[in-house]
Amino acid sequence: MIPIKLAVRNFMPYGDNVPALHFSGIHVASICGNNGNGKSALIDAMTWALWGKTRAKSDDDLIHLGQTEMAVEFDFAVGQQAYRVIRKHAKPKRRRASGQSSLDLLIASGDGFKVISGDGIRQTEQKIVALLHMDYDTFINSAFLRQGHADEFTQKPPGKRKEDELEEQARELAKQQETEKALAESAIKDISDELARKPTYEAELAQAQNQLSSVDKVISQQESGLNELRQKKELLKNKQWQLAQLEEHLAETARALARWDAQSQQHHAQIKEYEELIAQRAAIEDGYAQFTGAKKLKDELDQKLRLSSELNEGKHRLEMTIVRASQALLKEHALAENKIGELEASRQKVPQFKNEWQQVQTELGRLAEEEETLRQQRQSSQELRTQVHALESSQARLEEEIAEIAEKLNLLLGESGAKCPLCETELGSDGLKLIETKYTAAKHGKADSLKSAQSELAQQNIELRSIESEISRVEARLKQDRTSAQSKISLISREIDQAELAGNQLSQTRKLLAEIEERLAKKDFAISEQAALQQLDGELGKLNYDSQQHEQLRHRLTSLEQYENPKRRLVEADRLINQAKEAAARAEQAAQELGHSLEADNQKGQELTLALSSLPQLVAELARAEAEHQILSRQQKQAQEIVGSVKGKLERCAELEIKRGEKAKSLAQAAREEKIYRELAQAFGKGGIQALLIDSARPEIEAEANKLHRPVQTTGETGRGTTAHADYRRRFRHSR
Repeated sequence: MIPIKLAVRNFMPYGDNVPALHFSGIHVASICGNNGNGKSALIDAMTWALWGKTRAKSDDDLIHLGQTEMAVEFDFAVGQQAYRVIRKHAKPKRRRASGQSSLDLLIASGDGFKVISGDGIRQTEQKIVALLHMDYDTFINSAFLRQGHADEFTQKPPGKRKEDELEEQARELAKQQETEKALAESAIKDISDELARKPTYEAELAQAQNQLSSVDKVISQQESGLNELRQKKELLKNKQWQLAQLEEHLAETARALARWDAQSQQHHAQIKEYEELIAQRAAIEDGYAQFTGAKKLKDELDQKLRLSSELNEGKHRLEMTIVRASQALLKEHALAENKIGELEASRQKVPQFKNEWQQVQTELGRLAEEEETLRQQRQSSQELRTQVHALESSQARLEEEIAEIAEKLNLLLGESGAKCPLCETELGSDGLKLIETKYTAAKHGKADSLKSAQSELAQQNIELRSIESEISRVEARLKQDRTSAQSKISLISREIDQAELAGNQLSQTRKLLAEIEERLAKKDFAISEQAALQQLDGELGKLNYDSQQHEQLRHRLTSLEQYENPKRRLVEADRLINQAKEAAARAEQAAQELGHSLEADNQKGQELTLALSSLPQLVAELARAEAEHQILSRQQKQAQEIVGSVKGKLERCAELEIKRGEKAKSLAQAAREEKIYRELAQAFGKGGIQALLIDSARPEIEAEANKLHRPVQTTGETGRGTTAHADYRRRFRHSR
């Protein structure tokens, strides 16, 4: 057996709402805690659920303090199959009665657990022992060792262990049968107590059936009147519906009557209009004849107007073409005249242009002379620049010579024992002074020459800059004047060429102008267009369209249009007057029939209204009857429920009578088995089989003893031994 889950409720120290203990995944566990915390109670819960046994003397002692019932649910597995045991126990309501216990064994399946309990607790416990192949004593001496009793079983000799086991099993089975007998007696007593109330149930059933019969009779009578009221109400509701339908029909009939009256009036109005038109037939037809004649003439004039408009449009296009040709020729004439004027003006300017050309040539000669003067100034400037360069070179040479003299003086004055640079003899102080005087004089002479050269160089530079500035100014002016003169002479040359060319073109242009004037005089332009224009003028003359006549005819036709609509209406009147008279007659007949129908429906409506006047009273009466019927129906339902309840109790009594017989049989069976198991317990005890064996062997032993001790045997001694054996046998039979 492998534990899976343990759930307890009100068991020993555990109260209600205790979480279940799951053993899944646990291989080795230790239950730890202080004394009284409920460690051993968990094992007791398992043993009580499986075998109904614990350390306690009574199941009532296992119930949690202050509670009246307890339950243990234990899931375990044997092999690969899971099982569930649910054992419950409740304290008795009366002190001397026994408590109520129940035991259920379930097997796990695909959709939950299925009950496989036996017919009673004893058979279910036997199934559990068969599943586990172990009873409680084997469990507490093998798998579980009780505290303080670990060596109880092992300390006994083999024979004693077997005797104790058999005696204990017999006593346990006897105790179970005693419990079964007590349960059966308690159940029989409870059943008898319940069956004692059967006459009361039978009296209650008779009373409830009489009450139900009375209520059924009243309901039957009341339903007859209620159905009659309902039928009357339904009849009046039907009449109410008929009245509503009739009112709708009356409204529709009234609307139809109004429509027919309106149609009759409309037809009579049309007939009157048709008759008035027919009375004016002569005037309408005469006016319409004049209208058709004028319209025909207008159509002809409209046709001529369209043709005239088309011809005038063509004439206008031709005239515009001729005008454009004339204007083009006039434009050529104006251009020729303008060109002659321009050519004449150009030819007359030739002397002026030649005079201007001569003046420009004179100006160019003067500019050439100034350029020659400028060339001479450039040459002078070049010579002056050469002199400046020579002065600059002389100045540089003098500065170098002065520097060399100063360096020589420094060398002579700075060295002791100086020698003459020519003869290399030592110079004395006089020699040094002499050379120093010469060098100083030469230096001063060079310095004076340098100052003179610098002064002259400055003067030459000023003069050079002045000359170069003047040259630049004159060059710019000469360049500008020459460019202007060359431009003028080029322009004048072109003007002279153009004027001479104009003189050549003047005669040709005058000849062209004469030709244009001749064409204008002869109208020699747009010849085909002028011919087409003459043809269109002829066609317009033949058309003979009179716009004034056309306009007068329009006004006359407008005044005659008033006869067109009357003529159309007159034709319509001739065609429809008979139909209108027939329609008016039909409308009058329909209106008359609807009037009669409306009177009949109004009479029927008054009758229905009169009949419906009793509907409110009937509805109130029906409501009262239905309320009474509901009250009676509730009374009937209550009576039926009472009858059903009492019948259920009587059926329960019948079932209890059968069950009491079954319990009586179970009681007798339990009593017999209890007696057997107690005899077996006594047989396996000290005064059992051993005493019986001794009792069976005693006569033979006594006989042998009597043979050996006959001389000294006394009757009293033998009698005491026989009497003692007989007393033992009586005690054994009595105990059985």
